[in-house]
Amino acid sequence: MDKTFLVASQPTIADFSAFSCVSSHMATLSDIERATYNYFSRWYDLIQHIVPDSALASAGLSLININLDIKPQVSPISENKEDSQPKNDGSNKKEKKKEKKQTERRQPEKKETPGPPIPSMIDLRVGHIIKVDKHPDADSLYVEQIDVGEPEPRTVVSGLVNHIPIEEMLNKKVVLVCNLKPASMRGIKSFAMVLCATSPSSDPEPKVQLIEPPADSKPGDVARFEGYEKNEPEALLNPKKKIWEAIQPGFITSDSFEAGWTDPNDKSFHRLNVNGLPCKCKSIVGGSMK
Repeated sequence: MDKTFLVASQPTIADFSAFSCVSSHMATLSDIERATYNYFSRWYDLIQHIVPDSALASAGLSLININLDIKPQVSPISENKEDSQPKNDGSNKKEKKKEKKQTERRQPEKKETPGPPIPSMIDLRVGHIIKVDKHPDADSLYVEQIDVGEPEPRTVVSGLVNHIPIEEMLNKKVVLVCNLKPASMRGIKSFAMVLCATSPSSDPEPKVQLIEPPADSKPGDVARFEGYEKNEPEALLNPKKKIWEAIQPGFITSDSFEAGWTDPNDKSFHRLNVNGLPCKCKSIVGGSMK
């Protein structure tokens, strides 16, 4: 399976159309049956978390709790074959001894160990904030509607009230982390995270600034790190694997305020670009991005 979505590197109307057609069938399947169609179930779970709750409700659909950690059951084929063989046959015993010796000679298969997390696993895209309000139940949170080039804007909750005025948020182009697991924040589910730079702790006047894409970028444009342009991001980061937590400490701004990732091994800096041009904050040097 080498594709995340049906026809492109990001969701299209084809994904949402197919999703709506199979929703009723998916709801009738057991966890084991869903695990049997592992790739299909992962695609379905990704799409249902991309679609806003309001859009699901208007279509008469609801979220289905899909356990992606269940492994499909495999029928004991080898045992069935043994049972079907004739018993008490001398030639059969010789064959079994021969097979046993051959099995003992076989070398154990080498399992591929996953490589270390790399920054291209994070799905970073350009978003355009088309609406922003203060959270009704939390003074420090904004609730934004952000166009990410999808059929519906994403609802995003950000703790930026105390750092960035609301008028500087509205109509702003930002960089979004799009493949974190959706999280409920004071009763409102957030489907992405606005990427910001925070000044170092040594700064006498700590500040938080938006990471801004190039001026001519469009909603849905992909942000890629230099040297990792050919890698595709994870469809949805598994919280249990702590991929975001492993990669994020390397997210940092340069002396020229450019966003990038510093490789912990050789300390090389990989700039974050959209269409070949850098993403930047206004004035933070050496700031952490999250």
